[in-house]
Amino acid sequence: MEKLIKIGVMPGRISELAVAVGTPIADVIAMADLDPKGYDVKVDGTVVTDLSTPVTDNTNLILLVVQVKGN
Repeated sequence: MEKLIKIGVMPGRISELAVAVGTPIADVIAMADLDPKGYDVKVDGTVVTDLSTPVTDNTNLILLVVQVKGN
């Protein structure tokens, strides 16, 4: 089953991809021609460190967000 996922870099452009449920987050990022190095990967607002986590029926938004460095 395919699902439309919004994906992009914040700040920046957000696009939509049709991906199969069960596709690893890393593969979705690669399909969007994005590189997660130096970014926090957020899936529906939650930081994900294991990029082998699969897309589920509930996945709607994948964002690469600039990592905030503390003092």
